[in-house]
Amino acid sequence: MNVSRLLILIIKEGKQLLRDPFSFIIGILLPMVMLLICGYAMSTDIRNIKLAIVVPDASVYATNLVARFESSDYFDVRTVRSSAEGERLVQRHDSDACLFLPQDFSRKFHNGDLKILIAVNASNPSLAYTKESYIKSVLLNALSEIAKNEQVIGTAGKQGSIATLTVKPRLWFNDANESTLTLIPGIIVIIMIVVGALLTSMIMAREYELGNLESMFVTPVKSSEILLAKIINIFLLGMLGLAISLLVAHFVFHVPVRASWYVIPLGSSVFLIMAICMGLLISSITKNQFIAVELVAFTTFLPSFLLSGFLFEIKSMPIILQWITVFVPARYYVDFLQTAFLVGDVWPNFIKNIGILFLFALTFGLLAKIKNPKHLEG
Repeated sequence: MNVSRLLILIIKEGKQLLRDPFSFIIGILLPMVMLLICGYAMSTDIRNIKLAIVVPDASVYATNLVARFESSDYFDVRTVRSSAEGERLVQRHDSDACLFLPQDFSRKFHNGDLKILIAVNASNPSLAYTKESYIKSVLLNALSEIAKNEQVIGTAGKQGSIATLTVKPRLWFNDANESTLTLIPGIIVIIMIVVGALLTSMIMAREYELGNLESMFVTPVKSSEILLAKIINIFLLGMLGLAISLLVAHFVFHVPVRASWYVIPLGSSVFLIMAICMGLLISSITKNQFIAVELVAFTTFLPSFLLSGFLFEIKSMPIILQWITVFVPARYYVDFLQTAFLVGDVWPNFIKNIGILFLFALTFGLLAKIKNPKHLEG
């Protein structure tokens, strides 16, 4: 490999990349647009749950319970007096759920035979389950707090007291349980796939379509030099896109970065090189932009979106799909990013994931080198 010839090729490819506005749209603007749109739209956090509370008698306990829901940012509370009115609100979709407090709330609370009905509109089962969990959480905390304030906590079976179980959950690494903190790393994975694999395959496929590579047949340029020049320029563009993504994630969505400052660039560079090598391999197989885009979407984008673990828990998938995820590089990058963002410097995790990504990059790079025309080597 001739170093001076490689430098000339890198400069040539860099100028060609600068003259192509579409490349900068994908490398610079697309990361910002994807993060902003997906970061806000894909959040699974539920707020402003329209909750109807049936309060037959306005006792102090019932009033305190309603106040706890009204003070929460997750609920838009509406109180009614009758069960029939609460049912109508849910049936008309004016309320997402209804909490039915019983008659003689105070007496039943003291006697320990309190029963409260929660009715949730289950048109969307997954959302219904989440809303029910939110309501239960606030309800149990409120009842426990009321019991402590009124000093009615005692031994089970004693008259005038209720048996109480106090649970203090703690969510490590994501105390607020915000879905954005786990979704943003997955979105960055998709961005790196788009910049690395999609952009590379389109650029190389276009070179094949226009016959630009044939013009190098009469030169002593080697195929490895051509591939390396392409990789270096797209790599720099991709790392610029990563830097923008990290700034948006941290300052717009307040995603913490708990690992050392160099960890994310290190792991991301390996993943980006792997994605670029995949793009080179796909373009050398198809030699057509349209087919290359379709193949990239099928082999990289969809598996990264569905089988990487950032949207759907891998352990909850059927066994056959769990085995398939082993061959999805994005799975290891998602695990790496979530650990780097939320947990910190866990080097056994970093070494494992970066090592696997390096093996993927080496494999795709060698295949891309083998697949490119041998007669480009002079």
